[in-house]
Amino acid sequence: MDEQEQGAVFVDEKAFTDVDAKKKKRRKRFIIVFSVLAFILIAGYFSMVYVASSHFNPGTVIDGVDMSFKTLDEAEQIVGEKYKGYEIVIKYRDGESTVKAEDIGLEIDVRSSLQDIMDSQSPFEWFRFDRKYDEKAEWKLSYNEQLLESFLENETRLDPDKMKAPEQPEIVYEEGEFKAVEGDKGNTIDLDIFNEKLDSHIRAMDTEFDVDADGCYTVSEVSLDSSVINHCVEKANKMLRGEVSYLYGETEVPVITKDDIADLIRIDQFYNITLDKNMLSVKFETFANEHDTLYQERRFKTHDGKFVTIPPTYYGWEINREGEAEQLLKDICSQKKVVREPEFNSWENVYNISENGGIDDIGNSYAEVDLSNQMVYLFINGELVLSTPCVTGNVSAGMSTPEGLYEILTHATNVELTGGEEPVPVDYWMRFVRGIGFHDATWRWDFGGDIYYYNGSHGCVNLPYSAAQTMFYYTYIGMPVFVYWR
Repeated sequence: MDEQEQGAVFVDEKAFTDVDAKKKKRRKRFIIVFSVLAFILIAGYFSMVYVASSHFNPGTVIDGVDMSFKTLDEAEQIVGEKYKGYEIVIKYRDGESTVKAEDIGLEIDVRSSLQDIMDSQSPFEWFRFDRKYDEKAEWKLSYNEQLLESFLENETRLDPDKMKAPEQPEIVYEEGEFKAVEGDKGNTIDLDIFNEKLDSHIRAMDTEFDVDADGCYTVSEVSLDSSVINHCVEKANKMLRGEVSYLYGETEVPVITKDDIADLIRIDQFYNITLDKNMLSVKFETFANEHDTLYQERRFKTHDGKFVTIPPTYYGWEINREGEAEQLLKDICSQKKVVREPEFNSWENVYNISENGGIDDIGNSYAEVDLSNQMVYLFINGELVLSTPCVTGNVSAGMSTPEGLYEILTHATNVELTGGEEPVPVDYWMRFVRGIGFHDATWRWDFGGDIYYYNGSHGCVNLPYSAAQTMFYYTYIGMPVFVYWR
């Protein structure tokens, strides 16, 4: 081999040719496979498009029923089964009734509505499993309106003559306050609204029609939360503040309480508030009758524990009824609690009310004159401080000391008593009725016994000097004096 041949590189051109051929072969094979797959996919896609054109898309729900990949016939059969024997329940406040398809000649065309839904879907989107078609079908239906009208005519709840109109809210007094409560709702149905709503529910193939929830019942013109109701309740409760109590001496006596005011308040249909003056007069008259003690017969327990009956006399409490009636109304309208002394025609020093409601206007300081035994007893704060014989009015001369309950009217010393032939001076004078009273009688040597019968006084109660002095010391204007026969 020569030098030129020794420096040359050998290239196998056949090897390069083989590599290129292999690459071309693989590329051709890939194109063929890809083309076949593409053809299959395209053919499959359009095949499904063809199928989807007569089926509902996946995720299609009609009236709550899954219709995915269902044909029109299959969907029609499913819907037909669902609404087979259709009926609607009408719910009233006091019961319910049922309207069946055959009662009103109801006919349903579901196919055309299903076709409309299918036509609205694109078959080219058959692969969209991620989508959901929640359809509310509007079924094309018809019914015989005369049959429905005939059916409803037999429903007594729809008879206007048997309907009761709703009542307005009522203001009531409960647990010490006024409050508004709902009036009777009644059962009056607006038939125009009822018929419109029923037709709408039937055409929507609803299975229930709540008459109340759909606003078919008429309601009161005034609602429970209206301003006129709130204002009335507020005003009525303010009126309750006008309680009135009287002061009988140091005793506070309720006259008009919160409950009494509630009885007096009248609320008209327009929620205007007035006070019943006639009722107030009745209440006040009742109070006065229960609390006045003037001219009352008394059952009195004497010093020895025995009881005597004292005839009615001018002693006790009495309210000036005419003068108080108008003022009492003003007190209530002031809307403030009033405690005051009323106008009295007659009053005493004591007025106590016992637990059982009895009234004590005597107290435990008083004088007793026992005409039968010619004795005088004086009690101060429940303690006997004086027991003395006396001489009372001359019975034989018709000047007997009058029996009854009285009070000390005059309390004086160094007085000249008139009424006899000559004035008679006394040191202690305690008058209790007309010109009759207790006094010392120094001209008498004896007291008690039957002296009163033939040599008694002109009506006064004669006392020994020391007894008159003691009695004068303890007695006071207004002290009760019991004069009685046994």
